[in-house]
Amino acid sequence: MAVLALVLVAGTGWAQDTEEPSELDRVLTMHVEARGGLEKLRSIQAARATGTMSVQGMEAPFTIQLRRPNQVRVEGDFGGMALIQAFDGEQAWGQQPGQPKPAAFEGDVAAVQAADAVLSSPWFEYTEPGYDVELAGREEIEGGEAWKLVVTAPNGVTHQVFIGTEDGLEKKRIYKTDFGFGLEDATTRFEDYREVDGLMLAHRQILRSSMGEMPLTLDSYEINPEIDPDIFFMPGQMANAALDLDAILERHEAARGAAAAEVQTVSATGTVVMLGFEVPMTVAFARPSSFRIDIDLQGLPMVLAYDGETAWNVSPMQGVIEPTPLPDEMVGAVGILSDFLWGGLAGTGEASLAGVEKVERDETYRLDIATAEGEARALYLGGEDFLERRIVFDGAFLGSTGEIDVTIGDYMDVGGLKVPGTIRIAVEGVVAVELRIQEAEADADIDPADPETPGPAL
Repeated sequence: MAVLALVLVAGTGWAQDTEEPSELDRVLTMHVEARGGLEKLRSIQAARATGTMSVQGMEAPFTIQLRRPNQVRVEGDFGGMALIQAFDGEQAWGQQPGQPKPAAFEGDVAAVQAADAVLSSPWFEYTEPGYDVELAGREEIEGGEAWKLVVTAPNGVTHQVFIGTEDGLEKKRIYKTDFGFGLEDATTRFEDYREVDGLMLAHRQILRSSMGEMPLTLDSYEINPEIDPDIFFMPGQMANAALDLDAILERHEAARGAAAAEVQTVSATGTVVMLGFEVPMTVAFARPSSFRIDIDLQGLPMVLAYDGETAWNVSPMQGVIEPTPLPDEMVGAVGILSDFLWGGLAGTGEASLAGVEKVERDETYRLDIATAEGEARALYLGGEDFLERRIVFDGAFLGSTGEIDVTIGDYMDVGGLKVPGTIRIAVEGVVAVELRIQEAEADADIDPADPETPGPAL
């Protein structure tokens, strides 16, 4: 990513409270002033640059976009084939020319991409916590003498930055990068500085690597443009709009797995996020639709259970200290939790295909379902995995009434059954609870009486 992200690199301030600034302080101060000044650099919230690169005789246009604090996307066009390298702030990903879809980076490559998103940004401050800067003397480089800085990110990734002793501008950088064949050393020279919106920016770069010399010409810069934040995230599943309802349902059944019908019970452990707390939970599911969730609210036991007909709970924080049946309007919302697990949502009524819609970053197939009870539900199946991703309906949950929006993801395979790792339930746009399953076991030994409403104490 540093191959192009360095297009907009600009160091920022180095502040010390000492009366006698060190040589490193003086170098960084000179560098900041040469690039446009600390106030100007800190005003940058986003940046975009376009240009062309020469790669083995081919002229390829490219665009780089950056957004605070650490998001970057670099995209090149190689004869109609896209090269993409991006970092969304947490995940590094990319797509090589000829690849059908992008993939996440892992290991050392991911670490380099993550570090470059900061080290190569126009707002990087050498004084940021966790970053180490060393002045390693002076060296003669192409174009004259330069100070050599060794900058190390918190994850250990290192850049060697060469600052001209006469003008304070960056002349060269040595770093690790990836051209799709693994990490390798690369060097970039910076030339043809011009003022753009009060900043001194290089309009020509020369990259040297194992692929030879690659000149880059920058045609335009934009400072603080409007950038869609979604472009920094790896695209999700892609749906095929040509599929009809029967084909979608057939793939949905196959996605659940042939072995799924053999699994009768599932036990799981994890956490639940509610009321601002993340606390431990255990879950027990049994066919056809029973379940029990036990939550430890910092010593206060909370229970939500359903035996297939009756839903009940224990909720000390709501003053419910004895097992109490839930109102009828909540039964549908509670029962959906088991329907998600056993893959029964698509068969709960008459379904019609409403088209392709996005759920977060995934394209999904939306099915409109009319249940036997006359309820209307919108069910969304993943565009590639055909698993449940979302269901929307009107109902009540944990004392709130309105549109209930349940999203589900992070599936794991448990004995051939697809078990969701996350289930998030929102009412009228406000998240009420999120279940996070960490470990699950198929055909666990579960007491069949657990989900039933306990009788009165004797």
